Amino acid sequence: MLERLIFTAIIGYMLVVQIFNAKLIRPLIETKGRTWVYDQTVKSAWGLTLLIVALIFLFQVPPSKIGLTFSPEPGNEQAWQVFFLSCILVTVTLVFYLLVKTSSRLRGVLRPYYELDLEKLLLPRTKKEEQEWSAVSVTAGVTEEFIFRGVLLYTITLYIDGSNITLALIGGALFGIAHAYQGVRKFRSWSTIFRYGCLMAGHGLACTA
Repeated sequence: MLERLIFTAIIGYMLVVQIFNAKLIRPLIETKGRTWVYDQTVKSAWGLTLLIVALIFLFQVPPSKIGLTFSPEPGNEQAWQVFFLSCILVTVTLVFYLLVKTSSRLRGVLRPYYELDLEKLLLPRTKKEEQEWSAVSVTAGVTEEFIFRGVLLYTITLYIDGSNITLALIGGALFGIAHAYQGVRKFRSWSTIFRYGCLMAGHGLACTA
């Protein structure tokens, strides 16, 4: 009971912070500056992650239950299919990132899709801010993957005994809701986030199968 209560509180806190991200970050950037916000974001994300790791040890949660395995168990064909599909997606995403990083023409084509007021305010302007932003990007990638793919799905299983597909859909939906602060203009991006969330959730389930 205590375990379920604590993990639910942490996931709830994470979702609330993410949903109201725009309203929380804007005044902080305007008063404290981007570098301060970047630094606090990294510290808070890793702090929350370390707290969750400590709770995992405290409640003796098997690592496999939160997706902390490299690959599915041998013989589980369905799990391996999801695993390979996830690997392909990650590879494509990495290639796309490298193309955007190295092609000014591609960045110019994509720029109109990233012109929200929050993004203009949040993205780095100086070389120092760009370095700090890199740390934020890596932190978000690692900690959100751990929390939304592993801990979130584990928390859901403390309430319901659903199928893998059901858990993946719930996890993908919550991941999309958590990023809804991007605004109505990003609706098509939400659907992409939802699908990506479902696939990542499926990958987590594959590794725990």
